[in-house]
Amino acid sequence: MRRGKRSHAHSSSCEGPLPDDVSGKRRARRLAYSIAPGVLLAGVAGGIAFPVIPLLGVRVGLPMWFIGTILAANRAARMVSAPIVGVLTDRWGGRRMVIVGLAAQVVVMALYLVGVVGGNPGLYFLLARLLHGPASACVFVGAQTLALHAGGPVHGGLAAGMVRASMSAGMPVGLAAGGLLAAVAGERSLFEAAMAVVGLGAVLAFLTVPDLHAPSEERSRATATWKMLSDRRLLAVGLLNFAMFVSAQGVVLTTIVLVVHGRGLRLNGLGDQGTAGIAMCWMVLISTATMLLCGRLGDRRRIHAGIAAFGIAITIPGLLAVGLGHSLTVLSAGIALVGLGMGALGPSLLALVAAFVAPERRGRAAGALQFCGDAGGVLGPIAGTTLMAGGAATPYFVCAGVLSVVLPVAVWLARLERRAARPAAGVAPLLTID
Repeated sequence: MRRGKRSHAHSSSCEGPLPDDVSGKRRARRLAYSIAPGVLLAGVAGGIAFPVIPLLGVRVGLPMWFIGTILAANRAARMVSAPIVGVLTDRWGGRRMVIVGLAAQVVVMALYLVGVVGGNPGLYFLLARLLHGPASACVFVGAQTLALHAGGPVHGGLAAGMVRASMSAGMPVGLAAGGLLAAVAGERSLFEAAMAVVGLGAVLAFLTVPDLHAPSEERSRATATWKMLSDRRLLAVGLLNFAMFVSAQGVVLTTIVLVVHGRGLRLNGLGDQGTAGIAMCWMVLISTATMLLCGRLGDRRRIHAGIAAFGIAITIPGLLAVGLGHSLTVLSAGIALVGLGMGALGPSLLALVAAFVAPERRGRAAGALQFCGDAGGVLGPIAGTTLMAGGAATPYFVCAGVLSVVLPVAVWLARLERRAARPAAGVAPLLTID
């Protein structure tokens, strides 16, 4: 595999502790800062476009089942493509995948615009969502793999926290901006703005994202991603990611507006959607801030798996509070706990991948982790809306039960982490997969 001098310098220095830990931390932070903007702007652009799709579909008379298919096409396509993108990331490097993904998202926004301007929005919106799946997989898998290389075994939590926080924060910013643009400037201007935002992200990525990757020892097929899940530790990490996405990214985000409506909750006179939107922003803000803190704490104490277990544990009472709460105070507290749990789990799971997997296979591991999260994100809305038939609290009780079942898995990982840290007082990464 051909690599330039820049690639070699980065990949050779991103593994293992540096002589000066302060310098290593600064370097990891600097590299993460260079990765985060493109990921953030990709989320902002997606958030700008998303709210208009169902409203425009209803206005032009698209069947509801077709609107649902359009909305689900993105994540379904990403589930299929993420394992393939993981293999390509190991082969070509995360920098190339991030740039390709952002460039493809410019085309996605252009397809949305053609649908609005030229008619037949159903077809163009469906094509855009199908392309957005592999495009976003390139950005997310590539960026997370770069974060693992940037942090190495010492500062993986710091880099993972910054990159995962940028992934989490982009969408709500875009949702707010999209609603405002649609009301003030119209749908055409909205999609033009989304194209400009993601185009800026592509330019920034080309200029700033480092070429970090380890030399790949083989030209693997996409099936190599699934073989990695035969390792119990990686399978456990994927299971925790799946369970959290089912609960927080799936059920909570899908049904919170129904809970607010059913219980007549209002914040300062806002309607159902406004109150639910504030609640979701509250959750994402807490999650984003927590990711940054927990990633660094995990590095300092070498307790990433322990923080992940804490994230699962604290999400359970949060879900129960949302399910049982009939006041804004209880609802807000429950949402805050869910946000804390998401923030604790996100960077911790990604940092654990760096401990379990050899550097040249991190792309495949990130692809497997993305697949597990997207599978939960697809199942969550379906399960949430279906379980609402049994009452507004039912989906939250079920999700709390699911997390209670997987909590012992997180505790098991924490025990492995403590056991691996005993022989050495310094950096003691868990054994990598051979």
